[in-house]
Amino acid sequence: MKIQLLKKLEEYPLFTMNEFVRITGKSQEYARTMIYRLKKEKLLYMIEKGKYTVHDDPMIFSSYIVIPSYISFWSGLRFHNLTEQLPKNIMIASAKPKHEIDFQGTKIRFFKTKQLWGYKKERYAGFDIFVAEKEKCIIDCLLLKNTPFDEVAKAVAKKELDEKKIAEYAVRTKNISLMKRLGYVMEYFGIDAETLTKYLDNNFIPLDWNAPKKGGKNKKWKITVNRRLDDIY
Repeated sequence: MKIQLLKKLEEYPLFTMNEFVRITGKSQEYARTMIYRLKKEKLLYMIEKGKYTVHDDPMIFSSYIVIPSYISFWSGLRFHNLTEQLPKNIMIASAKPKHEIDFQGTKIRFFKTKQLWGYKKERYAGFDIFVAEKEKCIIDCLLLKNTPFDEVAKAVAKKELDEKKIAEYAVRTKNISLMKRLGYVMEYFGIDAETLTKYLDNNFIPLDWNAPKKGGKNKKWKITVNRRLDDIY
């Protein structure tokens, strides 16, 4: 019975108490008892109150904790092999704020954004998970500035992005600072970004948001070049 139940539960990225009742066809009392026992035997994990999984890889269920949401930022870059780093956290873009979850030593971090588009289902470990497109990962990183600038620049330097799509996505955000940084980095690595120039204003911003705001001026992109890119890639 236990083996059959676990096999059935393996089909779900995560489940609630009510879903457990539906899956087993048993009562709430039975469900509570069974979940308690499976947790004690380390055959089942509590993600947060009322949400459970039998999977120990949080990538499988992270984009199902909040709906709608999707994996993006540094974690998205890693999924698409656009960074060589292994981020310790899983970074999620979501429609509403959510507290950080510590799952078996991995932190699942949620970042509220109004720009909840540009993501799709991807297959991972036999499951559909929600992940930002490569281009949207870059856009999200530049929007929320929660990923090291160097990692974003390296991802652009790989030249694996659809240049038309990423330019369209940048314009869609209506974020002028984002367009300046993206345009400068794209052009530096030989990628056409001319379409972005018509949206710029005359205010200078630092290229790297975390570095001291000192450097030469790039008049075309209105960028203070406070980070050299010749050693990025």
